[in-house]
Amino acid sequence: MWDEDLVGLWDSGPYDYGVMESSWVCLRADGTGWSAWANVGGASLSQLTWICPQEGKVELRYTWTALGPGFPGTPPALIEVDEEGPDDTLVRTCFAISLDTPPIGGPPVTTLHFEESVESCRRFGLLTREVDHLLARSQPEQGLSSTP
Repeated sequence: MWDEDLVGLWDSGPYDYGVMESSWVCLRADGTGWSAWANVGGASLSQLTWICPQEGKVELRYTWTALGPGFPGTPPALIEVDEEGPDDTLVRTCFAISLDTPPIGGPPVTTLHFEESVESCRRFGLLTREVDHLLARSQPEQGLSSTP
């Protein structure tokens, strides 16, 4: 079971004020997705599947992770893959979605709140619901990018 309100590309950016890193979570309607984390020293990219076992709860089951130096962007690209391989991490957490004003001000943002940290964050602002074309890629020449 999936909660369609979770579908989208979520960015920690609106809540990164004073933090030297950012995170992203992309959840697709087919139950697949990816997450990424980046700072000035590097980046990680993980592929995952997700499901809502009950209302207000989500399970993120990681299947593969790559680490390496990153190229800035939203989300970042891996310039080089230093380490990659299977990942069996399982994150089970409660979630809520609300309209919030980020701490630095600006217009309200649709915000995904996790009870447990995902990619070192608990709050993510919605960038877009149109995510079927967003792919997580590890090859240095392709990086983490979107394709039409």
